[in-house]
Amino acid sequence: MARVVDEASQGAEERVRAETEAASDPGEPPECKGQKHHIISKLIAKQLNTHPTLRGLYQARDPRFVSRAVNEKAHCGYQSWHRQIDEEVVNWLLNFRRATREEFEALLREIYNRPAMRARFPHGF
Repeated sequence: MARVVDEASQGAEERVRAETEAASDPGEPPECKGQKHHIISKLIAKQLNTHPTLRGLYQARDPRFVSRAVNEKAHCGYQSWHRQIDEEVVNWLLNFRRATREEFEALLREIYNRPAMRARFPHGF
């Protein structure tokens, strides 16, 4: 009987782990139609809210910083390239604690002018 309970417990733990991983990495939703890209993601906005010089200047999904993807494949959900860009921007914010608004926005323009990003978002932002 104890063995059956252990196996059931392990199965439940594995299901919870799988569900947690799926929730934290949604990838590309199967029926995604959205092509708008919000440059100030929730993750970036969270870091901006703690930044000494940029706090209060931006918001998550800030309507001033939106771009349109060339097609659905270029941007659908929270893809790996999106997570990498978010990580890069967050790290920059951590390293440049005295950054000005102009420097931060120049970083974003530099990122969105890279060839791989221009292929996704031809008009930059």
